[in-house]
Amino acid sequence: MIFNIINATIHKLVWLFLIILMAKKIKSNFSLALIISIILHLGLISMLAYSAWHYSSSYNINDNGQQIEAIMVDSNILNKQKQRLKEHEIASQQIKQQQQQIIEKQAQELQEKQLAEQQRLKQLAKESLLASEKQKQEQEAIAKALAEKQKLENEAIKAKEQLEEQKKQALIAKQKAEEEAKLAAQNAKAEKERIEAEKKQAELDKQAALLEAEKVKKEIEKQKQLLEQEQLKAEQAKQEKLKAEQLAKQKAAEEKQRQKDLNDILGGLTSKAPSSDVNASSADLNQFKSMVMSAISNKFINPKLYQGKNCNLKIQLAPDGLLLNVSAGEGDPALCREAISATRSAIFPKPKNNQLYKEVKNLDINFIPK
Repeated sequence: MIFNIINATIHKLVWLFLIILMAKKIKSNFSLALIISIILHLGLISMLAYSAWHYSSSYNINDNGQQIEAIMVDSNILNKQKQRLKEHEIASQQIKQQQQQIIEKQAQELQEKQLAEQQRLKQLAKESLLASEKQKQEQEAIAKALAEKQKLENEAIKAKEQLEEQKKQALIAKQKAEEEAKLAAQNAKAEKERIEAEKKQAELDKQAALLEAEKVKKEIEKQKQLLEQEQLKAEQAKQEKLKAEQLAKQKAAEEKQRQKDLNDILGGLTSKAPSSDVNASSADLNQFKSMVMSAISNKFINPKLYQGKNCNLKIQLAPDGLLLNVSAGEGDPALCREAISATRSAIFPKPKNNQLYKEVKNLDINFIPK
């Protein structure tokens, strides 16, 4: 019986030890209740051990000192003890069930707390992530603000440098403008002096030109008079030529009549002698060229400017002395231009006969202003 009690006690201690281990494993907050339960079981075990010891002390011992075991059975006591053991076992079962319920309840509460803790940790992690994102955004904003500040500072430094450079360039431009203004003033003064000198020279040239024009005018009048005299001489020569031609025609008619009469007398043995044209005399040709040269010179203005120069003129005339064409050959270009202009303004005499016209209708004149 004692063995059974001890065995039951050991069994309960093992269960209590396992419960303690489970409580430590799940980190229960109800360790105080477990300790109280252990103390109560220890007290119960002590009482059972004391009862067993008291019961064993009632054994009889013989004279030889040998222990004689004798059991005195009292049915009432036995029934009571049996009843107490049943009650104790029932109480133990109830305590065990209560402890199991407590453990399960504690495990459920612990699980709920763990779930709540996990939710709280997730929420904290989420909040931490949000806070980290917010902090990151704030750091980025701060970095951006610092970069913008640095950029503005760099731009301010650059603008300051540009302003300094502009001031420097403006100072250089001002100095250059002052130098240019000074130089322009000097140039203006020199130009004014030059204009004054040119004005004076122009006035002198004007006076000289007026004198020269007056002189040229007188020369033109003189040449005009000479031309009129030449034209008068030419007209007189023309009249004399007409008279000579009439006289020649009259003599030719008389000679023709005389030849006719002679032929009639001789009975037609003789015939009229053939007539032939004769070339113009060199005197008439030189005289006509001289008249053409005089006509051009009379229309030529300021011949002294072209002293020592010449121009070869090619002139085409009509039978009545009208100018058909004039062109320049070799010679000074400026003189040739003035000579062509004078030739177009000149009035040329009419060749006195066909023989002279054939010689002078295409004239080559080496014009030298006089």
